[in-house]
Amino acid sequence: MLEFTGKKALIVEDDDDIRGLLEIVLSQMGFHVSSASTGARGLELARSENPELITLDVGLPDTNGIEVLRTLRTFSQERIVLLTSRGQQSDIDAGIEAGATAYLLKPFKPGSLRQELAAILGK
Repeated sequence: MLEFTGKKALIVEDDDDIRGLLEIVLSQMGFHVSSASTGARGLELARSENPELITLDVGLPDTNGIEVLRTLRTFSQERIVLLTSRGQQSDIDAGIEAGATAYLLKPFKPGSLRQELAAILGK
């Protein structure tokens, strides 16, 4: 399933295990994947690599992912998916209001995530 060969994806996630799993899922979909464990590094990579897809955790060690999302939206109109364990309606509303393309909850099953991302990307 290499639907997105040649496209770039960025993962901004501080948990090593989850970041590694996301790297596998996105690579299997055909993406060239970059990743960052902090919001600051994620913003640097987003500016330099112009990814078509960004997955972004809300709970980052250096900043709130919603703030990263707001900054991303000042220079990127690509798809940004918040992938977080924060499932309260107020968190979901804040993420969508800040410009998230979608708000997905952890934990996730890799196959389900792959399907959801493909749907978000229109494939």
